[in-house]
Amino acid sequence: MIKSNVWTAQMEAKLQAWYKQQQLADEDKPAACITLTREFGCQAYALAETLQKRLNARTKGEPWVVVGRQVIDEVAKLSGFTAEQIDNSENTPASLKSIFSMFLDRNSAEETEVFPHMRRVIRGFAKHGNCIIVGRGAPYVTQDLPNCVHLRLVAPIDFKIDVISRKYGMSPAEARDHIDRLQGQREAFVRRFVNADSENPAVYHLIMNDARMSTEGLARLVDEYIQRL
Repeated sequence: MIKSNVWTAQMEAKLQAWYKQQQLADEDKPAACITLTREFGCQAYALAETLQKRLNARTKGEPWVVVGRQVIDEVAKLSGFTAEQIDNSENTPASLKSIFSMFLDRNSAEETEVFPHMRRVIRGFAKHGNCIIVGRGAPYVTQDLPNCVHLRLVAPIDFKIDVISRKYGMSPAEARDHIDRLQGQREAFVRRFVNADSENPAVYHLIMNDARMSTEGLARLVDEYIQRL
């Protein structure tokens, strides 16, 4: 039997039905979300803002936004604590919390009350998509969301010392102390928030060296990566 090369109405109908299914699937697919964490001294916000501009130039529809401080502001609305109290809670070492808890209660938020709101806010942003969430333990509370891509910035200590020295006008020794203190606080926060190790590579899709590429180069790398997912 000779097969016909004629394009039939039945074939056309099947093609159109398949195309419509693909369109519906794309509409149901949640918009992408990027979480970005970093070692203290890496330039996460510079990367987030550069990547935001690149994504907005390439994509249509709802614009991409960088989410950082907004998490604290939304948690403050939900929890009844002020943004300052939540900041104080994040930045207070656990050892001091236990020793001075009776004095800290007035000035810092109670984490057992704040953390559920923080998880809810972060996941709300992530599920909505079209956002780059910087810090706040975001990758740990969104691991189950398939629309999320998790990134981490790292760098050698000399690079981070140079960044902090220039940013805050510190000597190299002062910058090193500042980096060690703030990095320790952030790691402690992640342990309290999600009982996780912020340096666990299995959490991330990409871990990038801030000292090896320009901010623009890193943004291009991430953009090309997420297009292939």
